[in-house]
Amino acid sequence: MDAGQRVAAAQLAAKVGAAPSRLTAMLAAKSPEGLRAAVAPAAVPVAAEPARLRRELAGALGLTEADLAFRDLYPGLDLGIYACSHSMGVPSVAGPAAVAEHLEQVGRHGIGVWDEGAWVLLMDQYRERVAELVGGNLTDGDVTWFPNASEALSAVLEGIEGGTLVYSAGHFTTGHYVHHQWAQNTGGKLVEVPVDEDGSVPTARLIAALTPDVRVLSISHVLFESGWLQDLPALAAALKQRCPDALLLVDAYQTCGSVPIDAAALGDHVAVVAAGHKQLRSGTGAGFLYLPRRWYATLTPKRTGWWNHRAPFAFEKGPVVRAEDGTRFRSGTPTVMAQAMLLGELAALATSANGSLTAAIQRARGVTSRLVQTLLDACAREGLAVRGAWPASQRGAFVCIEVEAGPAINEALAHQGIRVDFRPREGDRGWLRVSGNAAGFPYEMEAVVTAIARERAGRSR
Repeated sequence: MDAGQRVAAAQLAAKVGAAPSRLTAMLAAKSPEGLRAAVAPAAVPVAAEPARLRRELAGALGLTEADLAFRDLYPGLDLGIYACSHSMGVPSVAGPAAVAEHLEQVGRHGIGVWDEGAWVLLMDQYRERVAELVGGNLTDGDVTWFPNASEALSAVLEGIEGGTLVYSAGHFTTGHYVHHQWAQNTGGKLVEVPVDEDGSVPTARLIAALTPDVRVLSISHVLFESGWLQDLPALAAALKQRCPDALLLVDAYQTCGSVPIDAAALGDHVAVVAAGHKQLRSGTGAGFLYLPRRWYATLTPKRTGWWNHRAPFAFEKGPVVRAEDGTRFRSGTPTVMAQAMLLGELAALATSANGSLTAAIQRARGVTSRLVQTLLDACAREGLAVRGAWPASQRGAFVCIEVEAGPAINEALAHQGIRVDFRPREGDRGWLRVSGNAAGFPYEMEAVVTAIARERAGRSR
């Protein structure tokens, strides 16, 4: 949608008497207080007792009023101790309010919701915010929505015929399945780079696998079974030098919202896929792809649908005439409600840095790194083994703690109101994954480790 179309859509919405958009006000908020004003009356009340105690102890805990105000946007975090944002984030008051507004608009406008309810405007806002989220822009690249990252990964790879695809054995399961399907469909070659015993994949090992016939280097930004953070700038530079026509395909599911990504600086050979239900806290359905525009001429996805036509509302029949922007990777009707949810959550996150999403992610990295360090220190004190001996700077926002009887300990923690998750290594032996989040505090991480140590000790007697 160009500037003129945006103005026209806004004028139409005003003409038919559309209610002022809460979501637009949320996206413009600069502070937690401003966001709460925009959300009302749909806001969920703050859990009173934990919030009151936290304020009473703020000085001793080293918490500022800004810390407290931002945390109050996430009442679900006070229903216990939530240390599982690496798996499923707890939403703020903003995301549900944006979804409520979405449903109100459908009820108010019916089919007119596309223009009168500002759906088209919302989808443009989604593209703009997601581009900022990954450090890209809509001049050099574009954003395409998907229901999840698996669909986004598949959409890119199905447009690449043959050659070699390099990936890490530490990739999430989706990557393994999609990569093998790509090789089967195209006759391409797969090179799997092994993971060390501690769950890391040295950058030099990935670079050594980059031979001239490589078409794609596909990586998880953070490895889900260890928390190891890949060195994106080094990998992007090496791929550009060794394989100038290859694509670096980054699965940033674990890092979007908690680790800064500068897609534009990484280069026009870097694509990012992710979705919103982890550190972005927006639930399922809000996947996306950021892809530099240079790839539109060479990547033609196999899937299609009315929404990747260059003029979907013209309802032309016959073979599809694909759009020339990111729309070409779409298929059917957009998941607008999921997009609204993610936009609400990005608005909440941005209030932690005066409305700047970029600055908010930098802040989130600082907060979660301190929480990870708290976990590492507490585990060392309690004698708990952590996967990998790397510092917080080489980790995502979570730590893997080695345990026996993992499922039983995980269940016991849940009964105490502590949420983590377990990933098996062999039988009941494996790792409890424990994460911080942008609204989390060190005392929560200390409490989680203390509880794990207590449960482990009780089972070793």
